[in-house]
Amino acid sequence: MSIAPSRLRGKRILVTGGAGGVGRAVLAQLIQHGARILITDRVEADLHATTEAARASNQAADIHHVTADLSTSQGVAQMFAQVDDWLGGLDMLIACAGVGSGPLLEMDEPAWRYVIESNLVSYVACTQGAIQRMRVSGIKDGLIILVGSISVHIKAVGESVYNASKGGVASFAETLRKELIPHSIRLTLIEPGAIGSAMQPFSPEERARRVDAYELLPPEEVADAILFAATRGPGVDVVTLRIEPLVQKIV
Repeated sequence: MSIAPSRLRGKRILVTGGAGGVGRAVLAQLIQHGARILITDRVEADLHATTEAARASNQAADIHHVTADLSTSQGVAQMFAQVDDWLGGLDMLIACAGVGSGPLLEMDEPAWRYVIESNLVSYVACTQGAIQRMRVSGIKDGLIILVGSISVHIKAVGESVYNASKGGVASFAETLRKELIPHSIRLTLIEPGAIGSAMQPFSPEERARRVDAYELLPPEEVADAILFAATRGPGVDVVTLRIEPLVQKIV
């Protein structure tokens, strides 16, 4: 993979879901590229540990974190307050935040609403806030990367609510991408298959076994896909990038 690290040096980047498996893997790469990074997630202890580990691995890491529940308007506002105060603007949004879901018949209304608000509504809200800041700053090469899911193509039994949220993200991304072209803002949809992260209902040992058996993607591979899109030149629009483990569950 041919990448140009200098394209990200000094870029102001917001990563949602920054304490998750993909978020941490993306963070590790962004630090090496010299970006300025604000990460957000729900649990302060996880964010603090992620931030400290990143600084320990690279003393030059320019990173900050904010704890926020992006399923709420208040959480989104808290996050963007830090974008404005600490980053001083925004060049790129990488949205990795999300939650899993059970079958609709096993969920009450608050539970399925939380999935939709976390996986879809938060993506719309975060994208809108990012676009507003990019336009105010007059950025000529803004980029939004949304992490969706191949579940919308597989439509496996038991994933109806999750698919509703991720299907919404896919349609949102594909349509909004065209609307943003006149504003010099690109939008990429990443559609990974099953990832070996804590979102899976397995122990760490079982996740590792399934990664070794090519049944789950290592988070680092998804981060590579994100960085591929993030490091293309301004005239290159990576519209959709689908990546799966070799033995992807299809039912």
